[in-house]
Amino acid sequence: EIMLEGRPISGPLKPLGNYILVKNSEAAAETAGGIVLPDQAKEKPTEGVVVSAGPGYTHVETNVLIPMPVAEGQSVLYGKFDGSKIDYDGQEHTLIRDEDILLVFEGPKMTLDAVTPAWDRILVKIEAGDEETSSGIVLAPTSGSSASASEGQVVKVGKGKVASNGELSPMPIEAGEWVKFREYAGSEVRVEGEPYVLVKASDCLAKWAE
Repeated sequence: EIMLEGRPISGPLKPLGNYILVKNSEAAAETAGGIVLPDQAKEKPTEGVVVSAGPGYTHVETNVLIPMPVAEGQSVLYGKFDGSKIDYDGQEHTLIRDEDILLVFEGPKMTLDAVTPAWDRILVKIEAGDEETSSGIVLAPTSGSSASASEGQVVKVGKGKVASNGELSPMPIEAGEWVKFREYAGSEVRVEGEPYVLVKASDCLAKWAE
């Protein structure tokens, strides 16, 4: 018997459109995926496993079905306050939209090699502190936190946004390049003990090579 909010339902919960049902992981300083959540982060990301996903959404102008970026069994990282929490089968789940996803990875443990930023997001290795970087850009001083760091080297790049015709738009940034992005634009995570920021390509102001 399947339970939803404490009452039995006749079949499994089926997300509609571009919604995804995610089983939330236990909250901890370090999640099972190896993400160490910084205490000073304004919004701590949440990790979970995809239970089921809707078919995607149909673009209102072109009538093209935009496919979902995840499948059942994959692990995802998303904003703590994104989606709607529900009690499903006696455990906390969240219904999120595909655009709420920050990272996707396979398997029980997340490593840098295993992660893929969602959509047009990029994973940036940030430069912490108020010292001058190798690029010559001086970062603004912070109160002992890397939260205001706004530049770094791109280590992973998403596949890009899906256009109205269902095709992926090319990313303007490549792994290995350096970027300057809007302060506080991204979501901070630690992967394998190192600080990174997930930021949308549209929030990047400039790029360069070193």
